[in-house]
Amino acid sequence: MHDSLIRKFCESRYRWAIVSTATALFALLVLLPLVDEFFDKRMSRTDLASRLETARRTAEQLPAFEKQVAGVREQLGAFEARTIDEAGLAGFRSRMVDAVRESGCQIRRFEVSPPAQRPWMDPDSPLAETQPNASAATPFLLERRNVVLAVDGAMSAVQELLARLEKEQCLSHPRRLNMQSVTGTGEAVTLEMELWLFALVRKSA
Repeated sequence: MHDSLIRKFCESRYRWAIVSTATALFALLVLLPLVDEFFDKRMSRTDLASRLETARRTAEQLPAFEKQVAGVREQLGAFEARTIDEAGLAGFRSRMVDAVRESGCQIRRFEVSPPAQRPWMDPDSPLAETQPNASAATPFLLERRNVVLAVDGAMSAVQELLARLEKEQCLSHPRRLNMQSVTGTGEAVTLEMELWLFALVRKSA
């Protein structure tokens, strides 16, 4: 029976078509999974190579990022050193008293008000009395303290005091300055000035 089937197949004029079709089907069944696996691995390797390249570029940029962060921290430290918050208020008072005495003046009045606070916006100005419109909120509050200082002394002593205060380099704004002669000749004067001291503090959670 088997010999008869084989003989009929060999004598059939469609035997080559049958063989070709069977060969093609076998190739599809065997090769298609291999092709899919090949392309999957190729895509995986391409993705891995892309990730490695991204990681390499990031690693190359790290020194520049670290340098930039260090620069920002340095600027922030210099800025914070110039602000007068609650922690730095005692030191500010002491420096002001020393400046008055060392310049040869006498204190008539020295007052520091409690801080007034408002949200610090972006952009913003510490001299603005109200919050600017169309500004974005920040996690900081602006603190402002009013300082009133009145002294008596010779004109040269008052000039020396003003020079010392100018070197203070704190974040301040001279709100008001008034000078009057005590003797009428201008040799002795009274100086009264109002300063605004500023500080930025982080909002409490």
